[in-house]
Amino acid sequence: MSARTASRTPMVRFLYGVAAALLTVSLALVAIGFLPSWTDDAVSLTAGSATDEVTLTVARPRTGATDVAIRLTPRRGGRSGRPPAITLQAVMPTHGHATPPAHARVHGPGSYSTAVHVMMPGRWTFHVSVDYGTRSDQFDFPLAISG
Repeated sequence: MSARTASRTPMVRFLYGVAAALLTVSLALVAIGFLPSWTDDAVSLTAGSATDEVTLTVARPRTGATDVAIRLTPRRGGRSGRPPAITLQAVMPTHGHATPPAHARVHGPGSYSTAVHVMMPGRWTFHVSVDYGTRSDQFDFPLAISG
């Protein structure tokens, strides 16, 4: 073996090692990008006023359609009569985007649900309006939506 060939052998091994490392990292990044959506965890946020506590649970905080559960809990005892009407709207203030207001369905005392379609990743604010007929409250929930 000549001196010239012997001096290239460590360099060739190094380059093969670098290429193998880059290939491994690239494949790992591609695999992460194709993870199924069931790996997304639901996000729950809570806000309140003097009279109520509202918990918003976003089933899939990613772009696209997602189900949203809303739990309305009175701070002082239960309420009688007609349940309040709840409307949800997602707004992206930095880009001027907003979803159409979605009216939540009543599932039981204080339990509501609806769905929204978020069109792009970024910082969104979920506005929950609670209309009691004689008064209304609004609760804002900031949430980061991923792609």
